[in-house]
Amino acid sequence: MKQQAIFGALALLFAGNAFAQSQVTIHKKDGTTLTFPLTTVDTLSDNETSHHMTLSYSKQEGLLEPIQVIQASEVNLKQADKPQSYNILQSIAFSSKENNGLSQDIHIYIPNTTITLVLPNIADRSNLKLEFETTGSYVFLNGKQIESGAGCDLSEQGEIKVVAFNGDIRTYHLSVVNSSLPILECKVNESFDGAWVTGSITMKDEKGKVCFTSSDVNIKGRGNHYKQSLKNAYNLKLSQKSAMLGLPAGKRWVLLPNAYDKTMIRSSVAFDIAERLFDFEWTPHYKPIELILNGQYAGSYTLVEQIRVAEGRVSAGQILSLEEEGEEDAFRAAQSGLYFAMRDPETGAAGTMLLRSQRIIDDMENDLLADKTGYQKHVDLSNFASWFLFNELVKNEEAMTSNGYLTLSEEGVLTPGPIWDMSKTMGGEYGDGYKNSILTDSPWFSHLLKNDEFKSLVKKQLAELTGKDSEIEKIVRSCAESVRLSVAGNEMVWHTLGAHDETIESVTPLYDEEVERLIQWLQNRLAWMKDNLKF
Repeated sequence: MKQQAIFGALALLFAGNAFAQSQVTIHKKDGTTLTFPLTTVDTLSDNETSHHMTLSYSKQEGLLEPIQVIQASEVNLKQADKPQSYNILQSIAFSSKENNGLSQDIHIYIPNTTITLVLPNIADRSNLKLEFETTGSYVFLNGKQIESGAGCDLSEQGEIKVVAFNGDIRTYHLSVVNSSLPILECKVNESFDGAWVTGSITMKDEKGKVCFTSSDVNIKGRGNHYKQSLKNAYNLKLSQKSAMLGLPAGKRWVLLPNAYDKTMIRSSVAFDIAERLFDFEWTPHYKPIELILNGQYAGSYTLVEQIRVAEGRVSAGQILSLEEEGEEDAFRAAQSGLYFAMRDPETGAAGTMLLRSQRIIDDMENDLLADKTGYQKHVDLSNFASWFLFNELVKNEEAMTSNGYLTLSEEGVLTPGPIWDMSKTMGGEYGDGYKNSILTDSPWFSHLLKNDEFKSLVKKQLAELTGKDSEIEKIVRSCAESVRLSVAGNEMVWHTLGAHDETIESVTPLYDEEVERLIQWLQNRLAWMKDNLKF
């Protein structure tokens, strides 16, 4: 007569490759072993953490008593933890198909007993479908037994207890949180390919309360490299001036993606440094937010006032931007070859303001590059000194090519700025080298630095700046703290940091390392400027 028994990962482990041997050896938990001919193995299966087999053997070959598994009703959840091989929570998962508000599936292998996951606040945390893999016999969430795939209330911290076959318990703590940032929900009414489309927006504050809505908005993918698969920048054009999140009212807004900035704060840091440490006429105001685009979580963004001629922004004149090429409403300076696009107001290629701007810049360059003094009537030297130092500090290598703005007043005076997107600077995408000047050999500044008044202004402002190390560090840390949780949510979609999973425990060390690297870079850069920019 045959007797059949099933031995799973709960009781036994077998060693070696059974198919390569003529017998199977089972190592029991008590240290003893049992050996059977290979012919007794009926079925064999395997996964990453356990082995399962079905054996058929005669009573004469030895009697194996099946293990006794505790009943769920007999589990004592108040007992102290006793970790072992058979009460491990191996992984948790949230399916985007089963959980509204998720852009993609989340699957996390559990490295320790504390798990903190950031989800966008459009996800209903009170009814999340939680899937899990475990070596345990039972899983309890906040005292209630659950099965994988069941709906769970994770609006508060969840205490998960995994119970082994013999009643031993291991406790895990799962927190599902949101970023505590405002949420901007954008919906477009037609196919979105980067051109202007109509749509609507809803802004929710840090507590999830609606604080602004508009059903009459134009939305456009910003820049020349728009692709649906990328984390794009976006322009927003409202039908009337509106204040969002306490920012000054305006019609035009930009969503900066910080797509290649691992800290997500380089532009914010730049705006704060410009506002607090430099005497610029106007610097765009901003708020970190999270973006939901057509119902899909799009990651962490920065809402910024667009550079426009308007009350509360650039007070008057024309705004020009330095570009590489390819703009319709643009001209190239005759002497330097610098390429300028008319940003606001736009005039058309034959517009009188464009022709006037080109004439003034050409006249200014004719004198400047010939080291004559006539250029000074067209140049605000103090602001040029500030703009020079600011761009040197952040090492904006595109400052005089494709990432700079100029304002031309009605009186024909050029003022550099306002500053704009600095996500590639400060040791970011351009590289982490903090040495070398990026402007002293540029077409304009190489000649401005021959002007004693300009040099004196730069020297004075540099002396004031080099004592601001601690203030700059505070700016960086404050900006980083405001987006810390949002970075973890952003990682879920864009994997900017390269964390091995989306938990705070995985993301935070990598993020802290990037923030410290940014602080150290700025300190090194400031010290280098003090020692090497001599005037």
